Amino acid sequence: MNYASNNERYRRAAHAAGRHAAGGPGVSGVSRMGAHSIPEDVDDSTAPRQSAAPVDSLQTLSAGQGARVTTRDNAAEAADIARDRAERRSRNRRLSGRNRPEYGTKPQRKPANLKSVLLVIAGVVGLFVILAIVAFVTFLGAQDNPQPQEPAASVEEPQQVQTTADGSVTYQGISYSLEATGDGTYAVIASDSKGNKTQEFTVSGTPVSLILYNSVIVVPENKPDGTWDVVAYAIGGDSAPMAVADSSGNAITGTGTISTATLDGSVVHVTDSTGATTDVALE
Repeated sequence: MNYASNNERYRRAAHAAGRHAAGGPGVSGVSRMGAHSIPEDVDDSTAPRQSAAPVDSLQTLSAGQGARVTTRDNAAEAADIARDRAERRSRNRRLSGRNRPEYGTKPQRKPANLKSVLLVIAGVVGLFVILAIVAFVTFLGAQDNPQPQEPAASVEEPQQVQTTADGSVTYQGISYSLEATGDGTYAVIASDSKGNKTQEFTVSGTPVSLILYNSVIVVPENKPDGTWDVVAYAIGGDSAPMAVADSSGNAITGTGTISTATLDGSVVHVTDSTGATTDVALE
């Protein structure tokens, strides 16, 4: 089907009307200008306007070039055509280069804050300075207040020792020995490590031996009257030397002279010149 514009249809109708008005029978008083005039019964607001384009330049649509009604048979084809046209319009609208939009969130790099960096560096340096000061003060304090040294373990000294009359025994670093005095008696002398001597006590007879029993100096002796006894003296005590007594409180003595005096535990076995043996208990 051929379609023509409203102007073309109007132009053809007006041309025909003019032709009839000019040469038709029984019509008079119509000039040639009336052939192209708008009929009086046509509303100017709805009447088509005359086109300024030449009539020969107007073209009509041929078959297949006009609008197509979408039916069930050509619905898929119409959808494909619409989708292709939409994609072409979208490609034409896309921006390129710097104007191309970016999708998603892109992390932004913030410039380093110079003030914050300087504060962190200053804090680290200050911490090291404080640690150095604390270490230095601690070192000086250790030098000024040395730790007290533990006393060296003293060598354990034997608490039961027997020696001859000219020998010596040692108790807590002090050496004890027998020495003759100017009046014919004997005295027990204490000597320290520096050579200082102190007289502890004297005996009335002649010593046979020198015995250390725990903290007690024991001296068996022969007396000038022909008897013997055993003298005991507590080191560091305030009491004077005394003859060892029995359980009744009587001094243990014997007739004659002492041949031997042997320490056996807490007992001194005394053998005299008669061959008799007497046990003198120190406890």
